[in-house]
This record gives sequence, C-alpha cells and structure tokens, in this order.
Amino acid sequence: MLAASSAEAAYRKGELLWKCDFTPEEAVKYGVDGHRGGGIAYLPTDGRSGDGAMFFRSQSERQSAMVTIRPDVTLAGIVQIEADVKGVDVGPGPQHFTGPKVMFPFVPKPGAGTVYPQLARELGTYDWKTPVRVQAIPETAEQLCFVLGLQSAPGEFWVDSVRVYRAEEVPDEAVVPPANEEAKGIPRGPFAETPRRGGLRGVMSGGDMGEESVANLADVWGANLVRLQFRAARDAETMDEWFAGLEKRLDWVQEVADRCGRHGMKVILDLHGGPNCKETKHAANVVPADYDSGDLRRAWRMIATRFKDHPAVYAYDILNEPSAAPETWRRVSLEVMAEVRRIDPRTPFMIESVAHWYEGENVVYSPHFYAPHALTHFGVGGLSNQVRWSYPGYVDGVYWDREQMRVALKPWIDFQRAHPEARICVGEFSCILWTKGADRWVRDAISVFEEYGWDWCYHAYREWPAWSVEFDHDADYTVNRFVPSADNPRKRALLDGLSRNRAARGSPPEDR
Repeated sequence: MLAASSAEAAYRKGELLWKCDFTPEEAVKYGVDGHRGGGIAYLPTDGRSGDGAMFFRSQSERQSAMVTIRPDVTLAGIVQIEADVKGVDVGPGPQHFTGPKVMFPFVPKPGAGTVYPQLARELGTYDWKTPVRVQAIPETAEQLCFVLGLQSAPGEFWVDSVRVYRAEEVPDEAVVPPANEEAKGIPRGPFAETPRRGGLRGVMSGGDMGEESVANLADVWGANLVRLQFRAARDAETMDEWFAGLEKRLDWVQEVADRCGRHGMKVILDLHGGPNCKETKHAANVVPADYDSGDLRRAWRMIATRFKDHPAVYAYDILNEPSAAPETWRRVSLEVMAEVRRIDPRTPFMIESVAHWYEGENVVYSPHFYAPHALTHFGVGGLSNQVRWSYPGYVDGVYWDREQMRVALKPWIDFQRAHPEARICVGEFSCILWTKGADRWVRDAISVFEEYGWDWCYHAYREWPAWSVEFDHDADYTVNRFVPSADNPRKRALLDGLSRNRAARGSPPEDR
C-alpha cells in the first residue's frame, strides 16, 4: 500500500517489525488473557482468523473499556501501523478524540509531552476492516505502547492482529491510483453535468475586515458570503466580564456586517467561543453532557436582539465546532433556538452536524471539511511529527483525490438525499499552504461542493498566513515559512470558485 509524500517519494509497507495476533500464547505474553469482565474480554477463538481477539463493550459515553499492551521490540523510523477491527453500534464520545481506539502514544524525546497518534476511528456497524497509519517515530521515542478499546463511547468493538511494518520509500511514478469502488456507489450530485445557478460562496473572516479588505473581497474577488467569527474577551474571569466583552465585540460585528451589506455580501454570525465552553488544543468548544445552556442562551438573546432585522445577516451559527455528544448538542441547540425565536422568528440557525434532522426548524446544516486531516493540517498543532503527504496521493493507506472526497462527504450526501429540502453550507474548508498539491485539493473540494449544490466559505481570509491565499510556500514547502504572494495556484483555485458568483449574476467569469 502506497502513501505519497511531499518529498517526491511515496511509501509502502516493507519488513514486518512487530505484530500481535492475540493468539492464546500472545494473550498470555502481553497479559490480556485474564480479561473476562468490566466490558473487556479476551476471546481465544474469535477474530478475523478465528485464533483470538480482544472484545470491548460499553453501554454509554460515561463508560470506557480499554487495555494497554507494550511491544517487546524498539520501534522507530517511518513505520506503517495497521490493525483488524470490527464494530457494532459504535457511537461517538463526548469529545472529538473519544470513541473506538487503536492508539499508540509515545514520548518523542526525554522530557517532552506524550503524543497520541491513532488509527482512523469509525462509528456505526461494520465488518472486519483494516485502518492504516504511516507514522514517523523518532529514534529518541520512549514509552510507546498500544491502547485498544472504547474510550467514553457506547457500542461493541473488536481488535485483532495489530501489526507494525517498516515503511519503504518508492518513486512517485510507481503510485497507481486504485479504482474507488465505494465512490462509484455514491449518487452523483444534481449539478454533476450542469453548473448551478445562484448560491452563496465566500470566506471565513480573518483579522482584517476593514473597508479595503471587504471591498477587495466583494468587488475584486467576487465573494457574496462571509462567515464572521467573533468571541468575547478571552481573559474574562467572571461571566459579567465575559458579557461585557461580548457587548463590546458586537459593536465591531455591527460595523463589519454593515460594511459587508453595503458591498452586497451576506454574513453568518459565528460565535466562535461560547460561555463556559472549554477550549483545548484539539477542540474549539467542549460541551459536556450536563452543560447548562443558560449563558449561551443569554448571549444569543443579545446577538439576536441587535441583529434580528439586519439585512446582511444570513444565519446564526450557534457555536463553532462544538465537541459534544449528538444528543447533548441537540438539546443545547434546541434550547438556544427556542430562546431566540421569541426575538427573531426568521433568521436561520446554522448547525454543524447531520446527526439529527431538525424538523420544522429553519436550519442550515454546515460541515467543516478538512480531510484527510494529516494532509490538510500538516505542521499544525503537533502534526509536524507526522509523515508529509501530497495531494492527490496515498495518505495512511487511502488514495485521496476528488472521488475519495466524495466518500468522506458521504454522510452529508446521504443526509441531503434523505432531506432534499435541506440547505447545506460548508462553513470551513482549507488545505495548509505548505502541502504539495494544496491548490488541487482546494479546487477539487469546491467542485464537489458545487456538484451537490452546497454553499461554502473558504478558511480563511486575511487570517493566519498559512491559510490565506495571499501567501505562498517557499521552494521547499517549509513548515511555518510563507511569503506574500499576489498570484499563486491556491489563490487561483479559490478565485475560480468565487467566479461562479459572477456567472450566476449573468456576467461571464474572468479569464484566469
């Protein structure tokens, strides 16, 4: 199995370095043979080959069932890790990192913090499959182990045959794109043959939303939508200080919304940080099961009272990327909706999930699309320890191109088919500028959104240079190095997408 890298190379699995098939002998060796209760069981005649497997069961997100095994060899370098797994009714946990686990944490070097790479997690019911991850493990790494099971998530989960191979480099030209049978089975979108007319296409806001920036975005780039992120003061120590900070910030939101309106753009009001919501390295807003929505409802009363009649406001995005169990978020969002509807009966709400259909509610459903994360976020938030990938190409054993994007978006496609009246707006999507092929990723993502008739906002406009299309990478695609750029492939990909707004208004898109 090959996985393309940005260093003009690809990877395939080579020498087997270590494995555990959970045979009875291995179960004794690694100390898991005695598990018979507490949601964990060693099954000596189960597994993909019938020679042993680990079984985990949890009743709810309040339960975990996990074991740890430690390989008896030193593993370092670029390796390919895979395991055979099966699930029945596996549900999500309360946070993004919870759920079914084949995780291999390690300390990269003495004194460093632990990193927690893992194989891709899948929810629901599925027969045996083999997720793969290619991982760089430093020679200085310590305390590597494998953690298997269910972390704060309901369902039944089996793990068999964890394997580690040496990852060998091969030339790019040896990579042959496979036939994507899963993508072939996904229905094409309504605009697969004929470009759609109308629609909203734009950007996520950045730090500069002054007059020149808004004029450039609308009149030069051709955007007609801005997802406007805002939050109260980060350093507020009391809720009174938090709400005072929000009131002050809404003055700025008013200025920007007025400015966008004058230039013919609609605005999504995105509460980027919620009251009493913990923000972590991996989650924007952690919403626990017992979350009291009172302060969030108060915040949205303030926002709706101020903007209920604003002609530029398109939707209320209740909370950016809430990390919550689906039922928790449904409860909280419905409580907010009920509160706001007393003030503003018309403006749509934006929900970043398709876990539920909000029957009778005026809702826009809004995915955020960064897939595969190892490619789109390389070098962001610790991912620089991971292998570098390029697009299109293999990433952790999966060949990523436009058709694999379709597979990744299948839950949203299925939701749209089940609810043809649903409005879908991709609130964020992007690929970091030092990923080789980032421009093709942006272009392909937009083309998929357009095929299914989804509105979209690129992340982000005049924010961090690594996301901005007004910067480009250096010759070596160096992480955290970017140079100002008036014209580059990523910018052209975005502007070509935005040019559909001009075409929809009856004027031909500009030549690029």
